[in-house]
Amino acid sequence: MVSHSELRKLFCSADAVCFDVDSTVIREEGIDELAKFCGVEAAVSEMTRRAMGGALPFKDALTERLALIQPSRDQVQRLLAEHPPHLTPGIRMPSLALEAT
Repeated sequence: MVSHSELRKLFCSADAVCFDVDSTVIREEGIDELAKFCGVEAAVSEMTRRAMGGALPFKDALTERLALIQPSRDQVQRLLAEHPPHLTPGIRMPSLALEAT
């Protein structure tokens, strides 16, 4: 087990950190919200159920769900504007200093 200070040092020294954002950092499942917004919620939900049951590999399920939704950039932007995601209680967004590479 790593101590809190060791974990903090590790995160601060990492080049990148990856998170499962949907239903972890934010309360929503992004692909489900997009499917609902685009009017194909039932079909996408069924495919998600099959994938969660192990019937489809993650990459295949994601590819197939996006093929069903066929979202445009405008639809994604409108979804985010009309239904912004909500942070999970206890999650704080730090101020990030981004460096140009």
